[in-house]
Amino acid sequence: MTESTIILLGCLAVIALMAVLIYVSSRGRASAIEALCEIRRTVDQILAGSRSIERTLAQHRSVLNDAHRKIHAVTKGLEKPAC
Repeated sequence: MTESTIILLGCLAVIALMAVLIYVSSRGRASAIEALCEIRRTVDQILAGSRSIERTLAQHRSVLNDAHRKIHAVTKGLEKPAC
């Protein structure tokens, strides 16, 4: 074997090694992206539940506020002396 053949085989081995490393890193990146997508879906589900709870609390607050205003008006009417 000549010196140029050894260098050529060495370069081929380096290229093959780089191709394998790129392939492995891209598979790792793909699985990481899948994991991030799964986390995103989970967070969206949690936020959807949180928004639902907030909407329900706002409705309850509105109902309680309306009841308070009506009760307050009635008790104010009872406190006024009849003339």
